[in-house]
Amino acid sequence: MNLTPNKALDINALRTAFIGQLSILYNAKVSLTTSIPLLVKQATFKNLKLALQEDLEETNQQMIALKTIFNMMEESWLNNHCLGMNVVMDEAHKQVTFDRENHFDSDMSILFYMSVVENLQVGASNMLNLMALKLAYQPYAQLVRQCLDMVKDNSSLFYYVAEEYLQYN
Repeated sequence: MNLTPNKALDINALRTAFIGQLSILYNAKVSLTTSIPLLVKQATFKNLKLALQEDLEETNQQMIALKTIFNMMEESWLNNHCLGMNVVMDEAHKQVTFDRENHFDSDMSILFYMSVVENLQVGASNMLNLMALKLAYQPYAQLVRQCLDMVKDNSSLFYYVAEEYLQYN
């Protein structure tokens, strides 16, 4: 692949793109704060319930960090972003059908979709981290990095819960 060097990156274009992408991540987290409590009610495995509750707490912490970035930038998040996360969570709720006799399918669906959700957030947070570093304003990068670390930890948490769950079933 032959790449041609970019002209000097327009900082305003980078800022606009950063705000747009940050809005997508923020709106994804808004969606999660309404969806996760429903999944907690449907989960049967105690450690899955605990992992979902931990994820919800950290999602709220991440939303505070993202709001802080918007405030520091004197910007508002764009509300019309993040249809993708809504679709993923809607699909998760359709797949999770609680049945006391066959709770395995339901719990595994929750684990599957939460893994998808966490990986989407890891990817988005990685991209935002790169952009924040390019903006060369350390507080943005630090807050984005904190969110990235949390979603990475939660991604691993759901993997370990799935391993444990499969051991006992």
